[in-house]
Amino acid sequence: MDKLIDDEMLVAQFKSGSQKAFDELMKRYERRIFGYLLRSVRNYEDAEDLTLEVFFKAYRALDSWEPKAKFSTWLYTIASNLAIDYHRSKARQPVYVFEDEDVIEARLVATDISSNPEKQLEEKERGRIIREAVDELSSKQKAVFMLTRYEGLQIREVAEALGMAEGTVKIHLHRAMKKLQTLLRSLWENNEL
Repeated sequence: MDKLIDDEMLVAQFKSGSQKAFDELMKRYERRIFGYLLRSVRNYEDAEDLTLEVFFKAYRALDSWEPKAKFSTWLYTIASNLAIDYHRSKARQPVYVFEDEDVIEARLVATDISSNPEKQLEEKERGRIIREAVDELSSKQKAVFMLTRYEGLQIREVAEALGMAEGTVKIHLHRAMKKLQTLLRSLWENNEL
């Protein structure tokens, strides 16, 4: 399919019966949604399952979708809600971590073979420290931070995706940044990075 066809046109084609239009939408956003969910749930298999569920829900609801917000914002809304449900269900269960953080990180970031191994080790440690700090944020602060900083969404898009007022998003982002500054300062000092 032509990359110049915008999302709304693909949705219209899907509503007219074109399965290829939905396949193109999925191809456009699957990796971004998966990356967002992987950073949120920190488990590769669960992120894969949730990504499939996002697109399954989108497929079932696409006939009723109206372009009030961007299609991508609508997908992030579905993904955010599924991530929240995932964390709620995990909060009620004992936690068993089967996957090493390094494995998750390696799947997210391609490694430059020619780079300096010492730098790679520093970057890996820095990434671990940042992940620990982000995990200390409240669920709303974490969602706002991840959508703005990792996914590149604008304040307005985050507000739509999370069902918040723009001012509320700005407050959560500001508080997240302040908390991260405090947490990272102490983590940097403790790890001397």
